[in-house]
Amino acid sequence: MRFPKYGNYSLDVSGNVLEVFATGAWNLKTTEFLIEEMNELIARFEGKPWAALMDGRRWVLSTPECQTRLAEAIKVNISRGLTCSAYVLDSGMVKRAQLERTHPSNEKGFDSKHYKREYFMHYFEALNWLHKEGFSPITGE
Repeated sequence: MRFPKYGNYSLDVSGNVLEVFATGAWNLKTTEFLIEEMNELIARFEGKPWAALMDGRRWVLSTPECQTRLAEAIKVNISRGLTCSAYVLDSGMVKRAQLERTHPSNEKGFDSKHYKREYFMHYFEALNWLHKEGFSPITGE
């Protein structure tokens, strides 16, 4: 199996949810592009609570530099209203372990008690959890 030189992503805001679809192997450049585009999109939430739904089933992995940069971006996003993150992954534990390195609770002195993160194997399970937490990609709810 061959992978593209850099990973890829797509972002979409639906309702009060930022949807992220990640594919391929990520390097720092891909991560920086994601964060830049994400910052533009989350401005729409105007500081109100919002959630992220990340589909990482086609994501390969990322470098440690990416994980560090993503951890920084997640902390900034929490300060801008990010309340819940739902990650959809396949059954392997390596991806989850890499994503755990980005959890803000890993940093001493950062208050992440109002932030929740869960992992799912199925997209609709993640949507259902977000809905129970008060977040929906369907507008008007």
